[in-house]
Amino acid sequence: MASIQKISTGYRVRVYYYDENGKRRTISKNVKKERDAKKLARDLERDVELNKCKTDIPTLKSFIDEYIETYRVGKVSQASIDIDKWSAKRLFSIRIYENKKLIEEVKLHDENIRIDKVTPTMQQKVINKLFEYNYSISTIKKTNSLMFRAMERAKFDGLISVNPAEYIEFRITDKVKKAEYIPKDLIKPFLTDVKRRNIYHYYLFRLIIETGLRVGEACALKLSDFDKNNLYITVDSSYDQKRDVLGNTKTKHHRKVYITRELYDEMLNLTKLHETNKIIIGSEYSNEYNFLFVNEFGKPLSRSSIHNTMIYCSKKILGQQISVHKLRHTHATLLLEANVPMKVIQERLGHQSMEMTERIYAHVTPHLQEESRILYENTLKNIF
Repeated sequence: MASIQKISTGYRVRVYYYDENGKRRTISKNVKKERDAKKLARDLERDVELNKCKTDIPTLKSFIDEYIETYRVGKVSQASIDIDKWSAKRLFSIRIYENKKLIEEVKLHDENIRIDKVTPTMQQKVINKLFEYNYSISTIKKTNSLMFRAMERAKFDGLISVNPAEYIEFRITDKVKKAEYIPKDLIKPFLTDVKRRNIYHYYLFRLIIETGLRVGEACALKLSDFDKNNLYITVDSSYDQKRDVLGNTKTKHHRKVYITRELYDEMLNLTKLHETNKIIIGSEYSNEYNFLFVNEFGKPLSRSSIHNTMIYCSKKILGQQISVHKLRHTHATLLLEANVPMKVIQERLGHQSMEMTERIYAHVTPHLQEESRILYENTLKNIF
């Protein structure tokens, strides 16, 4: 039986059948018009009945591209799709740039190899090469995750029998463990340094530390999202600066995040700064955006400038570089140290499940470790 699926470029026609060995096979073709899809479906069904179908095993690159288009686009956030697309590129080559000029390219998987010819050893060699070129363990695992998910789909479609990404080994490196959050006693010095470097980034970073919002969610905020009487923010969208698109949050759900009066007053100070800029800049000030976090010209804060400030100030204050996302971890750690229940933390951060929150924030801060030790010792004293 043929199936017809509407896709962004037209229609996809699939026919499943079993070959002479009893293996489930798939024929998948794309057309632009619905009437062509219906005709193609009839023709393919006829060919199956007449035993004229030949096994058409796709190449690795074409199958992964199709997997992203069919099973990810429209079903997960644009940020997740971007991660998959970058991961797909890393499966086939490593490109080294210097001053925006390509100076080295290392070939990995052959783009034209059939997916049934890809072996676990081939995939392991790709992963090993990524380690050799000092990619982070997180990036490498995301790359293998894409391969694993796509190949699981291929198994379901009867195109392969073994997933080459299933039993991959990841090296244990001797690299210094990166800080997962900013310690409480360094938050104020960090923000002070950010404020000296870029006042707009200061307001953004302070809000993320105090609310745990994702950077895209924070950059989508308008003053109207703040309830000044009940002191909470309504978080219902996320801004993709790269594409200049306002979309849903990562989980596609809105939530309320309670804030302090001090943070609300700081955001009012930011709006006053914007009003001053409008007077100074005049007609060159952009009124296209109504975001809270814009630069002196009214334009959204660029991802590169946010990243550069974070790298510079974290290196200076912490002694090592951390990403903007670690400000979200910092917020979660503050909640943990305040003994806030995990369920409340999950809802505040906008995670889909409490299991996800527990997995991400399984680390225990030194302060909590010491507190637990004292409580345990006191318990033992009451027993013995």
